[in-house]
Parts: sequence; C-alpha cells; structure tokens
Amino acid sequence: MRAKKYVVIYAVAVFLIIFLITFNSVCAITQFDVKYNVGSADMTQAAQRVQNTLESRYLRKSYLFFKDSDIREVVADEGGGYLEITDISRTFPNKISVTVREKFENYAFVAEGQDADGNLVYTYYAVGDDGTVLAVSSENKNNISGRNIEIAGFEFPAVQVGEKFAVSEGFEDAYSALQTCFSVISSNNLRGNILRIEYDGFFDLPDPSRWLAQFIIDCKEGVQIIIPDPQISTQEKAEKAFAEYLSLDEVGDIGRMEGRIEVRTSASGEITAVYSPSESPAAETDA
Repeated sequence: MRAKKYVVIYAVAVFLIIFLITFNSVCAITQFDVKYNVGSADMTQAAQRVQNTLESRYLRKSYLFFKDSDIREVVADEGGGYLEITDISRTFPNKISVTVREKFENYAFVAEGQDADGNLVYTYYAVGDDGTVLAVSSENKNNISGRNIEIAGFEFPAVQVGEKFAVSEGFEDAYSALQTCFSVISSNNLRGNILRIEYDGFFDLPDPSRWLAQFIIDCKEGVQIIIPDPQISTQEKAEKAFAEYLSLDEVGDIGRMEGRIEVRTSASGEITAVYSPSESPAAETDA
C-alpha cells in the first residue's frame, strides 16, 4: 500500500513538472513590439534600443511573470528621460506591445550664477511638454533642432532632471501667463520664430507702490513684442500681439527685422497691438 502511495505521488510530481515546463514553453515571450512617436534621430535610435534590450533580456522568459516595471526600467535607461510610455498591452500567450513617445522640450529657463573665479555663468533648465525638467546644461540646446526658447526673469528653486518644474512664490501668475502665451505661439506654428521671452517686473517710478510687469519677446528676425501686465487677459493680448506679428508679412520680411509690437489697453478696456518700425509706442494701460 505504501509503495502504491509513493508511485502516485511520484506520478503526480512528474505530471506537474511536465505541465509546468510545457506551459512555460507555450507562455514564453516570443515577441516584443515597440511602437514609437518620436521626432529626433537620437530618440529614434533610443526607441530601437528599447526593442533590442527587451529582446536580449526577456525574450523566451515567462510571459506570466514578466512585469511592466521591467519595461519602464528599460525605457528610462535607454531614453534618458526623453521617452515616455503611453501604453503597454499583452496578447496572450506570448506577445507584449509597448508604445512610447518622445517628450519634446518647450523652453529653457535660464539661471545666473558664478563659477569658482567669480565669473558669471548661466545654467539652462530645459522643460518638456509635460512640465518635467529634461536636461540641465551650461548651453541652451534642444533635442530636436538647435536651441530652445530662452526664458529669463523668473525665480525658481533648484530642480533636478525628471522633477516637475515650478517657479518661486510670487511668480505663479506670471508662469501661468507664460504657458498661455506659449500655447498661442504653438497654435500659430511660431515656435521657431521666438528666441527669448523675458519676464520683466519693476516698480513704477512715479508711484513706487505700484508694481508693473511685462513680457519682452525677442523674435528671430529682429522685431520685439511687448505685452504689459501679462497676467491680465493673457490669451487676448497674446493673440492680438501675434496676429500683428503675422500681418507684417504683408510688408515683406523687412517689417519683421526692426521695431516693436506693443500691446495696449485703452481706458475702456479695449486691447490692441500696435507696430512701430523704430521706437516702441508709449503704452496706454489702465491705472
């Protein structure tokens, strides 16, 4: 009786081993399908490296015990923070699909500092379209084409790559206005036309108790755009300013090579944008 019991146990054990080996073989990963939405050559290569790394590490491994965190680790390593996973899907029993997109740099906030010899140095914090810091560099360079739009005049705490960018207390409204202004720039496909945006805050000399502010926007061709009190009616001011900028096409490229476009607010609250080919027109703002 005891011998029969051992035979049964042995048979069950053999069956389970064979079953697990067979099941694991059937459920082994045989295909990784990495789809990517990227715009730069570097990230195209990085996405291809994601595919190769996943295959070299996990091909023929168990489908059932494969974790999404394994994919996220590979994407983080190969993408250097510039690739974001938008979808992970599994097709039983052996296919895993991954979709990644490139995080594009929107602008670069510049901070001034000093080196060990007391020389002035600049540090550029490249911020992506998801609000995270993608790069910190001594150069203003872009992962797609040349350079980012430089943003000056904002104070912000120290931040590391991968962290959400945030401005210091007191600059929140101006930062929100900047994002609205940038959305207007992007909707008009003018990103490549803008070199620099400076937030300039100052006290009114006739009335030192009054704080004034403006965006100073330097365009590639040479014309400058001034948006006073950017925290107020930001969308309308930006739309009027860039509509005036686009209208300079009617007088040829020379119209964009000099002068200023300044947004004005009349006493009745009407917002207009006025182009001056040389000196900036005097601002007309409500008290």
